[in-house]
Amino acid sequence: MKKMILLSKQKIWLFAVPSFIGMAVFFFVPAGISLFYAFTNVPGNFVWFDNFFDVLSNDVFLLATKNSLFFIGVSVPLNVIIAFILAALLRNLRYKKTLALAFMLPLIIPSGAVVFFWNSLFADNGAINGILYRMGMDTVPWFMTDWSFWIIILMFLVRNIGFNMILFMAGLSLIPKDYYDYVRVDGAGVFMTFRHVTAIYILPTTFIVFMMSIINSFRVFREIYLLYGQYPHQSVYMLQHYMNNQFLFVNMQRLSVTATVLSVFTAILVWGVFTGQKKISETF
Repeated sequence: MKKMILLSKQKIWLFAVPSFIGMAVFFFVPAGISLFYAFTNVPGNFVWFDNFFDVLSNDVFLLATKNSLFFIGVSVPLNVIIAFILAALLRNLRYKKTLALAFMLPLIIPSGAVVFFWNSLFADNGAINGILYRMGMDTVPWFMTDWSFWIIILMFLVRNIGFNMILFMAGLSLIPKDYYDYVRVDGAGVFMTFRHVTAIYILPTTFIVFMMSIINSFRVFREIYLLYGQYPHQSVYMLQHYMNNQFLFVNMQRLSVTATVLSVFTAILVWGVFTGQKKISETF
């Protein structure tokens, strides 16, 4: 019987072999090659951190980094806050499922159709400039000014709020209503009820939504590229643009260094979110 159990365990491990092979071929080997390029020059000689100093002092890289950090710092908190507010407002409505489905529609629409919609609104001859022209006001080149950044923020929020709102609605539905009755009997107001009931039990969902928002913020490059091309306005020139252009120029050293820096930044960001979530949980 023990031999049969041992044999069955060995067979189970065999099912994991294709996954390990896929991880090695598509993740570990490319990551190793990327690290090799990051620390070597074109002939293949080790230059250690010279490539990192070159990239970190590059004005275009610094602009892309600043824009990416600013985008994450603005879009992610707005996404979480607005999604929670909408979830709190809709959870007790009669047609909440229909409304939730309506908010989910932008997520399932292909990126090309989404970009076409926003382009029809904010292009030089788009709907908004048409309205401004009929009102006797000056038209605005929305895509070639600092407004570009806020258009991307709006596009990101419209596309991602629906999914996060549904996550919050699911989290709020799991909070027993008796807990609200208990604190109200004790004379707690709206703020104290939120502080001692809602905030505590919605924290795990908030953590998930926050992580999903960070991940989705790195995926906004598709819409920006389709809307602006590879050289957009400087306010929306992201790290993905910089990496894409280095790939087109076949500058593997700068591309690998940027990928390494982005990976380290993402790891630090995730670690910081996990640490913050743990400390907040202990505080509550």
